[in-house]
Amino acid sequence: MCIRDRIAALLMALAFTACDSTDKKADSDAKPAESAAATEAAEESTDPDVIGINEIPVGDSGPQKNGSLEVDLVYFQAVDMEHGSMSMPPASESDMHFEIDVKTTDEAKAWGYDADQFLPYLDPKVEIKDVNTGEVIDPGTMMPMIASDGPHYGNNIKLKPGKYDVTVTIASPADEFMLHTGKDSSGVKGRFWTEPLKFEFKNWNWDGQLV
Repeated sequence: MCIRDRIAALLMALAFTACDSTDKKADSDAKPAESAAATEAAEESTDPDVIGINEIPVGDSGPQKNGSLEVDLVYFQAVDMEHGSMSMPPASESDMHFEIDVKTTDEAKAWGYDADQFLPYLDPKVEIKDVNTGEVIDPGTMMPMIASDGPHYGNNIKLKPGKYDVTVTIASPADEFMLHTGKDSSGVKGRFWTEPLKFEFKNWNWDGQLV
């Protein structure tokens, strides 16, 4: 190998060494930031002032699908909320927070809504039936609200221990939405349901205990 070739090879080796050193330094500089972010997240998740919740299924039916909607019911300890002009019982006067999780199914694509999305402008009606006495209990208005895990419908309610079956009825939101129906690319072919959708949740054993 001539002297000129040796010099070129030496310069190339030095260039690779410099790049490798720069990359290692960048990695080293990034690690403290990543570590700090992880530490901050861990501290937030263990904040002694934050009370954890334990969502418990209502009954043993699991999530129920009917047409364009899937509904699931859970409950946990009553929570305080900021609710503007809506009437909401405080946690101190309630036995639980009753939550209705609503999301769209693939059928909703016919009227322009993606699947697995929260659908606003609904008015879920809930009937809680005491299996032993036949008494039907109205837990009140299920209002739209937002928690750290996203939007849902719900309310703080009072309910004596017992065994219950729960029925959720959801009317069409056609009066709340306008649909593009013109013969252009923005139009949708589908329409909202006409008859109210019903979802049943059986064998809810509420023993008055939440934790």
